[in-house]
Amino acid sequence: MARKLKDSPAEAKQYAFKLLSYRGRSRKEMVEKLRRKGFDEQLITSTITYLHDLGLMNDEALVSDLYRITIDHKPLGKKGIGLFLIKRGIDKELVDKTLLDHTSEMEEKAAIEFATRRRKSMQNYPEDVVKRRLWGMLQRRGFSYDIVKRVVNSVL
Repeated sequence: MARKLKDSPAEAKQYAFKLLSYRGRSRKEMVEKLRRKGFDEQLITSTITYLHDLGLMNDEALVSDLYRITIDHKPLGKKGIGLFLIKRGIDKELVDKTLLDHTSEMEEKAAIEFATRRRKSMQNYPEDVVKRRLWGMLQRRGFSYDIVKRVVNSVL
């Protein structure tokens, strides 16, 4: 069953404003949402341009905010941050540019904080189980092998 295309610019803008009221969106996310809602490509393009001209959609500002949030609130490694940003629809080149300033010291600090918190909840487990679990948790969060190895050894 084909979805009927919507053709009202006001309706497209209203829907876009609604989406932006929840959280910031990348250009790619907004295009996908408007497309799923049934708006035609020309209307989507004009709506995105309108939002960009108003300053409500800016991928550079969004990636900066998301990067800061991951540093402050999400203990992720460099690879994990990159995947998080790409999943949010940020262009790979912009992600790479943003991650140039991410140092291994920043990554190690986040890994230590995370591993220390998790270690406390595993006090009753044998050391080999704790080591294996911490190792897996840190790897899934995108920390590099060297960081994981150093942090697990230092926490234990």
